[in-house]
Amino acid sequence: MFKKVILLWLLSVVSIYAIEEQQIQKVMDSKIREVLHILKDKTLSQSRKEEKSIRVIDDVFAYPTMAKISLGKRWNSLTKNEKVRFQKAFEQKIKYSYLDKLRLYNNQKVIIKTLKKVKSNRITLETQVIGLDDTYKVVYLFYKKKQTNQWYIYDVDLAGVSIIQTYRKQFSEFLRTKSIKELLASL
Repeated sequence: MFKKVILLWLLSVVSIYAIEEQQIQKVMDSKIREVLHILKDKTLSQSRKEEKSIRVIDDVFAYPTMAKISLGKRWNSLTKNEKVRFQKAFEQKIKYSYLDKLRLYNNQKVIIKTLKKVKSNRITLETQVIGLDDTYKVVYLFYKKKQTNQWYIYDVDLAGVSIIQTYRKQFSEFLRTKSIKELLASL
């Protein structure tokens, strides 16, 4: 009986952190609103805002997948240890980049625009960030994890520029003259 209770609890925790297809728009809208609320909270220090914001969005990003895509074919040549180290370093780099962008927040408004299924295992969610001077599009790219049938973000397109493709180009250039060990040290 105790094992059943633990298993049910674990399953309920997993379902909290994964997004079902019909819930993507609702969950993302909720997460975006929560982050905006955190950023507007004048009682929080900047570091506390960052910490809380990361906790809100962390569970919808597929960091290992993002790391793998960012290295392209080079991924297959890594040892298991290098893959683990790269995934951790890449995750920290993505989070730092996200936090860096949050620091630029100046009461912009975010609107969820459209959810579009582009393939059976790919969905895009378009949002619009409206600022005082300009408006730009942010598109979240989701994929369906085969094992769980749940959806996770594997890339973000900011104003027409893919974050993962940008890193892929940078890493490819870096690795033309340097080693994976040097790349890990630079992250």
